[in-house]
Amino acid sequence: MTVTSDPPAETAALAAGQLEGRRERRWALPAARITVPIAALLIWFAIAPITDLVPSPAAALAELWQGFADGWIYPGLASTATAVLAGFGIGVLTGFPLGYLLGRNRIANRIFEPLIAGTFAVPRIILYPVLLTLFGVGLLAETGMVAISAFFPIIMATSAAVRQVSENLLKLGRSLRANRRQLATKIVIPDAAPAIMVGIRIGFSISFIAAIIAELFAAKEGLGLMISEAYAALELPRMYAIVLLVMVIAFVGNILLWSLERRLRS
Repeated sequence: MTVTSDPPAETAALAAGQLEGRRERRWALPAARITVPIAALLIWFAIAPITDLVPSPAAALAELWQGFADGWIYPGLASTATAVLAGFGIGVLTGFPLGYLLGRNRIANRIFEPLIAGTFAVPRIILYPVLLTLFGVGLLAETGMVAISAFFPIIMATSAAVRQVSENLLKLGRSLRANRRQLATKIVIPDAAPAIMVGIRIGFSISFIAAIIAELFAAKEGLGLMISEAYAALELPRMYAIVLLVMVIAFVGNILLWSLERRLRS
């Protein structure tokens, strides 16, 4: 007599196995992400006793805590945050609409895209002396540097994303008698939004880097200037503390934008 297994039982077992596999993969990715900073911290702990040039993580964290407790870190943090947010905002407000126009206009795209791509390859730091000449050492020059740095990746990503919008979707919108504004807001921008967010996220990263480099070059306040001053005075725990703060801020900002990007993709 041949015994056959119950198909519903096999299906339930298969579904349970797939669910278990998904749970394992769900935990594997966060575990892998946590492993990287833990490994870096362990390497830091291992290197610190070997050389006087690397303070211990405990010393750097204590200095960072003291900076917030005493308040000496707030002016530099406020200056850098202001330059990054203002410059990044200008980059988005100019790069996004111009990128949209380039993506929707083939003639304009053929004329300006090679110029924009070529200019993007030029190191932005060489423009900072020009900005210093125009605005002097201070927040305006730094904000201009950040805005220029954020502008190029945003306009290029937006233009490319808009060009990749499905022609079938556009034909469908036109067949429904959608005007240009409706095509933009209902079809083009929603379809291109995930790719546009990639450019915005890259623009944020570059703008943050630009702000720190500008402050290392010439500034009245800012985290970059504080790093330079701490290095000059060989206050290594303070220098490492500020570098750690910069890394955390950049990481958190990218995570927030990345989360928004994933939400747009879903």
